[in-house]
Amino acid sequence: MKKLLCLAMSAAFPILAARAEVLIYDLSFNTTGPSVNYSFLQGGYLVVDADSNAVSSIVTQTDPVTDLLYYTTGVLSGTYMEMVSEGGNQEYAVINSASGSGATADTLAFQVLGKTGDNVEIGDGNSLSIARKLQGYLFASAPESSSTDTNNITTITFGFAGTSKVAAKYQPGLTREANDKRLDASTTINLLTEVLANRGVVPQPTASPSPGASPSPTATPPAG
Repeated sequence: MKKLLCLAMSAAFPILAARAEVLIYDLSFNTTGPSVNYSFLQGGYLVVDADSNAVSSIVTQTDPVTDLLYYTTGVLSGTYMEMVSEGGNQEYAVINSASGSGATADTLAFQVLGKTGDNVEIGDGNSLSIARKLQGYLFASAPESSSTDTNNITTITFGFAGTSKVAAKYQPGLTREANDKRLDASTTINLLTEVLANRGVVPQPTASPSPGASPSPTATPPAG
């Protein structure tokens, strides 16, 4: 009986799941080439879930209606991939995000890449081989559109198109903090929300423009 009791007691304690590992990259955008109505993003963060290779984001942009800087999540989401160059066996990290298709959709195409280096201590006693800096481009576009509601009020949203050079820089301090606290990607976004709030960046408005869009002053901005 004592042996059976011991087994029953041990079964009452759940086995802890493997802790998540995240990487945080600071984002910067610089418009390049011709553009139309393209104010777009001002900066932000990428969060890489090192276990699932999924990428989420929290980014900042200027609201063209209020001229306030605000943050929003999920604009850039995609995958983190590691690959080996055929040339000299050098390993690279690539972050890719794409959304939208068709003539009536907002289209975002985002990709950055960088050479991976030595193992880096990322917090909570873990180390990973990472790229400290990734560079690439973002292309964004959407057609102009208008709609009229039942009260005969017409809403106009101007189209936009443009390209930005993008840099993603590894943030060791924030990464170690997130991993030491054993945060997953979602709760890491909450941490970064607090970071932006401390800088005075406000949350996304209830009705916000699509990224980069410039709605007319009398129009109601579409949900972002």
